[in-house]
Amino acid sequence: MDYICKMCGGIISPDDGTGVCDCEHCGSRQTYPLRYFGDHAEMYNRACQLRLKTDFEGAEKLFTKLSEEIPNESEGFWGVLMCRCGLEYEDDPISGMKIPVCSRTETGEITADPNYHAALLTATPSQGAFYRREAAALEMLRRETVERVGTGEKYDVFICCRLTDDSGRATTDSVVAEEICHQLTEEGMKVFYAPVTLTDISESEYEPYVNAAIGNSSALLAVGCKAENFAVPKFRSEWSRCGAAVKRGESRLLYVCIKNTDPRDLPTELREYPVKDVTRMGFLTEVIRSINALGDSSGSRPRSIAKKTPEKLIRRMKIFLADEDFDAAEEYSGLILDADPYCWQAHFARFLADNGCRSTDDLMLEEMVGSFADDYIERFGFDFTDDDIYRAQLSDMLGSSLRSALRFAEGEDSVRLTTLYERFVSAVRDSIFVREQEQIDSEEQAEMEKLRRLHAEEETERESRKRKKQVIKARFLGYMAVIAAVLLVLAIKFHFKFAIVLIAVLVVLMILVFAGLEK
Repeated sequence: MDYICKMCGGIISPDDGTGVCDCEHCGSRQTYPLRYFGDHAEMYNRACQLRLKTDFEGAEKLFTKLSEEIPNESEGFWGVLMCRCGLEYEDDPISGMKIPVCSRTETGEITADPNYHAALLTATPSQGAFYRREAAALEMLRRETVERVGTGEKYDVFICCRLTDDSGRATTDSVVAEEICHQLTEEGMKVFYAPVTLTDISESEYEPYVNAAIGNSSALLAVGCKAENFAVPKFRSEWSRCGAAVKRGESRLLYVCIKNTDPRDLPTELREYPVKDVTRMGFLTEVIRSINALGDSSGSRPRSIAKKTPEKLIRRMKIFLADEDFDAAEEYSGLILDADPYCWQAHFARFLADNGCRSTDDLMLEEMVGSFADDYIERFGFDFTDDDIYRAQLSDMLGSSLRSALRFAEGEDSVRLTTLYERFVSAVRDSIFVREQEQIDSEEQAEMEKLRRLHAEEETERESRKRKKQVIKARFLGYMAVIAAVLLVLAIKFHFKFAIVLIAVLVVLMILVFAGLEK
């Protein structure tokens, strides 16, 4: 029987009857069912595929059905537990193996889950040993996630939608959702909308925060501009969890907010909840009234603080910046942004604190501008000729806090901040240009120094050769003088005629030697 690998989605064909095997595609060790055949085997594979696509709710339904129909098979119970943990497997960049990632933490201790115990009761010895090891590892991951994310802040409203289309571009749904988030925040609500609330966290790491926010929000809004967007696995997972939270009997609301969509085209599970057309007059007022009524009925008011950011916090934050207590300034900016995610002063203060600046004056100092220029050169080189590319690269380098400040500033504040930013962009560009010229000059100077050094070496070598020739000449003349003197004595005193011939040969030899040395 062929099954889907839980880690990579490949096909495994175990035949040893132990219930545990290794995937030949990814090498991961895993359990497989021993009592699923025919339709049940196909249902098991569909459930595994849905879980791999992070459609945990859809997969859990199938695993639950399997555990009810074949209660003596452990894999159905184990599959339910995997879905409730939000279990995914990612590639370890070091070992290349698949490692588990636990994105849901509200299930409580994993080893205390009834599905875990049911799986152990029906498992083979090999499967049971695997389940115990895996459960211990998952419990450790769950606790680490809880320590990192916490139990989550309390929110008045949770908003979810399909954020990007198949090509990675922002959807119309996300634009509508962000506008709703902004309007509700203006009305004093504390809103969780992942792209706004989790500005310092990448989209791939949203899941544990989203899951915690669903569990801690009074009103839940699922926003969609196309019926098919509600079927996208990630969005479907979020609104399914919202529906499950409402069905648990807690005092909550789930609104399905649509635009240009026929309610009859929505998934069946959503039709039982109130559907609101965001283009209809009074839509937001009705939602706010319902949320306030929910707070009244539960004995508490919406958990947001004042609509306007407390001026005392902003003044204190600026004092900390002026005193160079950047850690305290960043902490206060976080407090302000918790109250008002659109406070441009807090975003800008965070940017200043991150870069060790007390004020805008510090930001424009030559050494600070030079530091940003050096960082830009290190990351992108001297690439600043194309203005659009330069601005995009510089904006990416400066981070999200400054972009948020520019985005949320209004009126005269916006004009002043934009003017400052343009001055800063020009100053960094000028500094990069100066550094490029300095590097060019340095390289030219180094080249000239190299040429001078080569010329000096050649002159030294030429003088050395000249001195060597002079020494050779001197020694040769000395030897020739001695020989010539002997031959003259032989020729004059002893009338040795052959000595005259030798003297002539000696003269010719001297001429040849001197000519060779000159060459």
